[in-house]
Amino acid sequence: MKNLLPKLTAMMSAARVAVFCPGKHRPLLVAITVIAVVGTNAQGQGNPEVPAGSTIVADAARRVAAEPAISAEMRYRIDAFGHELVGSGNYLQFGPGSEKLLRLDLKMQVGDKLATIQEIRGAEAYWIRRDVPPAATSLGYVDLRQLRKNATTTAAAAPASIMPQDDWIMLGGLARLVAALDQNFAFDTPKADEIRFTASDGKSVVRLPIWRVSGLWKPDRLATLTDRDPKKPSSLPEQLPDRVDLVLGRTDDVLPLFPYSISYFRTPAPDKNAPKDAPPPGPRELLTLELFNVSRKPIDPREFQYQPGDQDVKNLTQYYVQRMTGDTKLR
Repeated sequence: MKNLLPKLTAMMSAARVAVFCPGKHRPLLVAITVIAVVGTNAQGQGNPEVPAGSTIVADAARRVAAEPAISAEMRYRIDAFGHELVGSGNYLQFGPGSEKLLRLDLKMQVGDKLATIQEIRGAEAYWIRRDVPPAATSLGYVDLRQLRKNATTTAAAAPASIMPQDDWIMLGGLARLVAALDQNFAFDTPKADEIRFTASDGKSVVRLPIWRVSGLWKPDRLATLTDRDPKKPSSLPEQLPDRVDLVLGRTDDVLPLFPYSISYFRTPAPDKNAPKDAPPPGPRELLTLELFNVSRKPIDPREFQYQPGDQDVKNLTQYYVQRMTGDTKLR
């Protein structure tokens, strides 16, 4: 385990906001105990007609971006080189338009040590503080005014946003992440479903209508982003997913189409030494992100201010300027 810590640390930094769900069919939408997940007819409660898969994810991104304030708790799980990292955190989003104030606080266990990551995107600065053993604690800073001035567009950074990696908070948060999925994946027809759970009082049962939708890479997008043949999965990077599953709210009562869960999967290449009658290998879950206890409650703008005090600060502005305007191929 000791020798794996540098790799796990790198993986945590690169894909650090997956959400832990104790069971693949145990959604955690609020601080409650799940009773059951049951399927419903496509014309059931809160679902007058089935939207097209090609539009529902784009609509979800627009709705998240339109919310003036969102606060949510998070759980995440990452498959890091065959080792599972799990943790929890909080997500805050505040303000109108695309220039939102954002904050992410995460913690996870790395070996016998507690690792924490904090990201704050204010009006003029982006801060990221990492305390991930065995590495020393670090604090980085990006001048967003200079970034906007030098990087006239951030569209080139979209490939890095297909998974929750180290740019998603700085570039626009949850709305940007979901929009990138819509840009890069073709989604099938959504399936109506329902989650039943006990409320916080421990007695009453709540029914939450949801959509489940899955997407596969758009061949042209995958070829553009990787410079590799999308028909040859084995040639793609090991940690690059080939499928993404979303759970979206299916009611107008609470945050319509909110992305409560995002899961990324990779289908392993067939084992050439396996018997001919052996079943094909199942998809490997790379990363799962879930948000729960989601609220529109007002947020104090001071949550997005950071005071470094006497900490050593590394100016990362030039690095991100080059990143936004340079080569962004997925490797």
